[in-house]
Amino acid sequence: MILVNVDSLSVSELRSIAGQEGIDGADALSREDIISLLEEKYGEDDGDSDQKDPNLRYMSGLTDYRDISKYVEDLPGVEELPQSYPDTEIHLIKKNGTWLYAFWSISPNDSDSLQDAGSSLLLAVTIENNGKREEYDIPVSFTDSEWNVGIPYGDGFCRVSLVAVDKDGKRTVLSVSKSEDLTDSYWLTHTDEMKYSESLYRLYLSLITNKEGELVDTPVVREIVQLFRKEDSRDE
Repeated sequence: MILVNVDSLSVSELRSIAGQEGIDGADALSREDIISLLEEKYGEDDGDSDQKDPNLRYMSGLTDYRDISKYVEDLPGVEELPQSYPDTEIHLIKKNGTWLYAFWSISPNDSDSLQDAGSSLLLAVTIENNGKREEYDIPVSFTDSEWNVGIPYGDGFCRVSLVAVDKDGKRTVLSVSKSEDLTDSYWLTHTDEMKYSESLYRLYLSLITNKEGELVDTPVVREIVQLFRKEDSRDE
């Protein structure tokens, strides 16, 4: 389901929504007045509810809370997403410095022919990092359509291919994603600057500390700690 944000709606669309919400005279109101009345109405609905839904907030999304079949199907600018797509393709989105989100679709024709032939699927991951190349496979099924791919910190890229493998082991590349750059951590190669500068040290740690004051356990934190320990052992 595509969720509509209030900032993207025209006055006519807002008036249509107001009419569905039972607000009289919306056709003669301005955009700002309609938004104000809708916010007021949703606030009243929130207050009357025994179970307050934190997602019931007009400014963050108009269709994220109610009975979709009743309230959403006639909203302007909202349409149902298809169950499948006609093209075979794969895409990557960076979640953070250590994870990529891969998602793909296989056309019905490709899926039927591959399964009839007894082929299997896999994701072929290529990581180029600081001049070194790593390649490995992730087996997936025909019912899968998404996967999280772990990546290292560094200077390079990651690319994922959707590959079919037939009974004889022959590989056919169905689609290749665009490359996503790796995240280069400056401090992994400049630990001395952080270690001997209290202000830099505190600044960096504040970015990886949770509200309880504990360090967030991430690969880059573990590597920095290991580098510090190596330096300390050499100093001794």
